[in-house]
Amino acid sequence: MSRGSALETLGETMRHLRTANGATLTAAAVAAGVSKGHLSNVERGRDAPSWELIAFYEQAYAGDGQLWSTYVEVVAAPGRQPAFRRGDRPRYPLAGDQAAFVTDVTIPDGTIMAPGQRFEKTWRLRNSGTVPWVGRYLRRLGAPGGLGIPSSPVQVRIADTMPGETVDISVPLKAHILPGTAEIHWKMVDEEGYEFFPDRYYQGIFMTIIVEAD
Repeated sequence: MSRGSALETLGETMRHLRTANGATLTAAAVAAGVSKGHLSNVERGRDAPSWELIAFYEQAYAGDGQLWSTYVEVVAAPGRQPAFRRGDRPRYPLAGDQAAFVTDVTIPDGTIMAPGQRFEKTWRLRNSGTVPWVGRYLRRLGAPGGLGIPSSPVQVRIADTMPGETVDISVPLKAHILPGTAEIHWKMVDEEGYEFFPDRYYQGIFMTIIVEAD
């Protein structure tokens, strides 16, 4: 799917969800914290929405993951330019940079949930190296939602963490709708989306939940 087609499909789906929930364009713009003109252009496929706007529509208008897969098409479509020029890409991993998994603070793997159940997953990691973690994010791999996979933000901020310290990282999620098991993964990245450990921790940190039909 081309970027233009993906934008049109995404905007049309957003408009359908909003109107099906009885929300006017003006009310949606105010609630989402964007201008009415921008939102109108997004729904017409003229402007690309932010992931925050997609997350708002998913939550406010019961998207159940319909928007996320198309949004990924928009983000990854040909023509999207990297933030760094060739040769300027950050040199990761950094010498002395290490991470260690400590524990699942909430939602152990294999937790059984109802379709569409909302929850918050928290992991605890330790900065086991010598490099301070500053300006880092936990970014989800793959589409951030769908009928068969839990929905979540694309990424969340990781609190600055000094060597030897631990940090709790929490992600709000919504269980998938279709019955079955889902496993989703996240990696540590910088603000441009580059992985700090491109050749280590292949699976990143992950979670597994099981949805059973009502």
